[in-house]
Amino acid sequence: MEKIKKIIDEFNFAGELVSIEENNQGNINKTYIVTCNNDGVKTKYLLQKINSNVFTEPYLVMKNISLVTNHIKKKLEENNDDIHKTLNIIKTKNDEDLYVYINNSGEKEYFRAFDYIEGCTSYDSLMESEDPERLAYEAGKSFGLFQKLLDDFPVNLLGETIKDFHNTKKRFNDLLLSIENKVTNRAFEYQREIIDLISMIKECSIIIDSLGKTIPIRVTHNDTKLNNILMDKETGQGISIIDLDTVMPGASLFDLGDGIRSACSNSFEDEKDPNKIFLNIKLTKAYLKGYLEETRDILNQNEINYIALSIKVLTYELALRFLTDYINGDTYFKIKYKKHNADRFMNQYILLKDIDSNVDEINKYVKKLLK
Repeated sequence: MEKIKKIIDEFNFAGELVSIEENNQGNINKTYIVTCNNDGVKTKYLLQKINSNVFTEPYLVMKNISLVTNHIKKKLEENNDDIHKTLNIIKTKNDEDLYVYINNSGEKEYFRAFDYIEGCTSYDSLMESEDPERLAYEAGKSFGLFQKLLDDFPVNLLGETIKDFHNTKKRFNDLLLSIENKVTNRAFEYQREIIDLISMIKECSIIIDSLGKTIPIRVTHNDTKLNNILMDKETGQGISIIDLDTVMPGASLFDLGDGIRSACSNSFEDEKDPNKIFLNIKLTKAYLKGYLEETRDILNQNEINYIALSIKVLTYELALRFLTDYINGDTYFKIKYKKHNADRFMNQYILLKDIDSNVDEINKYVKKLLK
């Protein structure tokens, strides 16, 4: 921890260092909870080492975060909202958003720090809550508020931190290339499913093809899983959206579709029992209710029309990614056993078919909500 102590000393943390605790919840960046004592008051901060293999432009990541969080703070102040919060960047002693550490190999390591938001908790699954329906509603409302607060943000100021992250057509082409390159012969195991995926590409390209035309380019989070919402421990209300590394221009439908796919599906992404893999419609409706309460006045008609499709598209996209990685020999996603990515693919494929069967019901519910 001596190295971390030296890095901590480079930031404007108030008070004397009391403790450093490594937080292992995140999958990408390395995170530490830093506690300082400032005249008898203990204050916590988050210190993170950015994974520069994933985020190759750390300064762009921090520029996006700084612009977006400053805008949200301003909007919350204008609205006299003292309940909701956003990330607050702690500057280095040189007034920078990042501290660059040169390691023993001569490589640059990028560190940043934030205030720790007290009194909150997060959930990996809706089923961890005593009231999953209420939690789904709060999740939808939280990401809806995030979208609403950034509705008037000049999106052209943001850079693309991960290129083509939700480009469905590129994900599809990546699958075709993996089959063509024949790194493995695994594509033969899923010939029927691949033919089915090919038949869906036209419909599943509607959102990306319409982006910037009939679907507006907005500020999007791009990682709207449940545990990126901090919930008040006492009230259960969503307080803050965190993990803003992938904030960049995109479609609101990408965030909504992936939020529902990840939170409201009945199982985790590697469940093997097909009977346990489906979209929980009750939870989906609760999520949509919360989301549309916040966004109904800012979404245009095309965004509304494609809400159900967005859930299908984001599930389709993840199915493509898992299958592509399996065919390529498991080079991207971490696996725990030989057919882990294959099981993940089949999970999303089964979920995709179930979502497809519920599109009409979801569309009817959206219309009912917006009457």
